[in-house]
Order: sequence, then C-alpha cells, then structure tokens
Amino acid sequence: MKLVPTRRTDYGIRALIVLANTEDPPVAANAIGQAMDIPTGFLQQVLRELQQAGLVTSRPGPSGGYALARPAEEVTVLQIVEALEGPLRSAECALRGGPCHWDDVCALHWVWSSARDALCDELAGATLDQVAADDRALAQGSRPVPADSHRKSR
Repeated sequence: MKLVPTRRTDYGIRALIVLANTEDPPVAANAIGQAMDIPTGFLQQVLRELQQAGLVTSRPGPSGGYALARPAEEVTVLQIVEALEGPLRSAECALRGGPCHWDDVCALHWVWSSARDALCDELAGATLDQVAADDRALAQGSRPVPADSHRKSR
C-alpha cells in the first residue's frame, strides 16, 4: 500500500511552502507555479480550495496574488491535508465490500483505527512553519538528508 499525499495535496503543500517562505506577500499564482513546478490551472483549483478552507487569502489585480490567511505556525499539516482531501478520520470501514461475519465492527477495526489516529496525531502536531523551515534548511544544505529518504542520491 502506498501512503503518500495525492497530487492535489502535494501541490497544496508546495504552494503553502512558497507562501510561508515569502517575506513580501501576496504572490501571484504563476510565480508559485514556476517556483514549485506546478501547472497553473491545477494550482488555481488547489489555491481556491485552500482559500475556502481559510488557509490562504487572495487579492485580485496586477499587484495581487495569494498570502497565508494566518501565521504558518498556526497551520497544521493535518489542516492542509483535510482541506484538500476531506477528513482523515472516516466512518468508512477498512474492510469494506467483502464478506464479514460481524455486523457492528470488522476484525481490523482496532489496529486500523489506531494507525489512522497515530497518523492524524502526527500531522496535527506538525506545522506549516516547521515544514517551511525544513525547506529552507534543505535549500541551504544545513538539514541532513535522512537515511530513509526515497530520493537520496546513491
């Protein structure tokens, strides 16, 4: 099973990193797209969803663009993910659609619920400010690449 953000969430986090690391907002959508290699059409859809969730604001016009709606240290990664994907704490059973011998709960319920809750807790404890700081540190070469990095040069 792959446990990675969808493209929508990937692009949303990248866009928010740009906004969190910008000293002089607002930032035009095309500038965000260029900085993070995000197609502008898709980016505008993502930014609209982030705006509806109260995470970004927009200002129209030639000097307009997007800015964070509140400080990056007040925005959790869980809020970003749920703004773009919906609630992670779903009422849907992990063993949906197959034969099950129990009416009220499936045999996987406890372990799956615990794993989901641990993920939600971790995402709720991480802020956009921390992610943006990691981005800056990686760009400066001052953040070590973890041994389990999937992109690590070999």
